[in-house]
Amino acid sequence: MDRLSALRLFIRTVETGSFSRAGRDAGLSQSATSRAIAALEVDLGARLLLRTTRRLSVTEAGQRVYEQALRMLDEDAALMEAAAGADREPVGRLRVSTSVAFATDEVAPHVGGFLRAFPRVRLDLAATDARVDAVAEGVDLILRLGSLADSGMTGRRLGAYQPWLVASPGVAEGLDARASIEDQLRGRCIVYSGSTLGMRWRLDGPGDPVVFEASGPLTAGAGAVVHGLAVAGVGVALLPSFAVRADLASGRLVRVAPEWSGPSIDLSALWSHRALPRKGRVFLDYLSPLLTLDDR
Repeated sequence: MDRLSALRLFIRTVETGSFSRAGRDAGLSQSATSRAIAALEVDLGARLLLRTTRRLSVTEAGQRVYEQALRMLDEDAALMEAAAGADREPVGRLRVSTSVAFATDEVAPHVGGFLRAFPRVRLDLAATDARVDAVAEGVDLILRLGSLADSGMTGRRLGAYQPWLVASPGVAEGLDARASIEDQLRGRCIVYSGSTLGMRWRLDGPGDPVVFEASGPLTAGAGAVVHGLAVAGVGVALLPSFAVRADLASGRLVRVAPEWSGPSIDLSALWSHRALPRKGRVFLDYLSPLLTLDDR
C-alpha cells in the first residue's frame, strides 16, 4: 500500500476508533488494516496508535501525523480537481445526512433527477432526527435545520423556512377565532419533544410576540410523527412550511390563525473538510434551487 493510501486508512482509523470500521470503509479486513497501520508506523519510525483489547488511542506523534495527513489529503484533492478542470464528472459515494422529514419532503423528490444528471455518484441518504458525528459516521454533507451554535464544522446558510400552525379541518373548525392565540391553542398543541423550542412556542404576529409552554394531548419525539398526528386530527402542530405544503394543497391540513407563525428556521449545509468535495458541491448546486425555501 502506498503512503498516501496508508495515511487515508490511518485517518479513518483515528476518526472511527476502530480497525474493523476503517477497514470496512476501505474494503479491507480488520487484520489487513492493522497490518497496514503497523507498516505505516515502521515507515514513519513512530508509534501512531496505542492498542489495547478494549480501544485504540492516538499517541502524541499520531496526533501530529493525523493533522498533517488531513492537510495533505485536502491538498491532494484540490490538486486532482485543478488538474481535471471544472468539467470533471463527480464520482463515488456521497453520504448526506438530514432529518427524516426534510429527507422525505425536500430531498427525496429530487434524488432521481440528480442521479440521472450525475450517474457516477452513489448517493447514501442517511435520514435521522438525531445529531450525527460526521467524522465518525463517514458523512460528507449535513443538511441541518436550526441553530449551529454547537457546530465546529464548515458550512453555509442556504435559506430559511417559516413554521406554520396547522391542523385538520375538523380541529380547526372547533377553535374560537375570537379568542387570543394562546387561548385558542391551550390544551390543543401536539408537542414536539425533540428540542426545547418544540415544547416552548414563540409566535410572531399582530403586536408583540407571544411565548408560552405548549400543552396538549400528546407529545412526540419526531417531526414526522407530529405531522402525522396533525393530519389524523389529534391537535394543532407548529411545523415548517416544507412539511405541510402538500397537505395544505390537498385540504388534509389547514392553517390555523395564519397571521401567526413561528420564528424562521435556518437551513444550513455543513461539512467536516476544509473544502467540500466536488460531488458534494454539485449536489448542493442541483438541490438548492429546487428547495421550497421561504427565504433565500
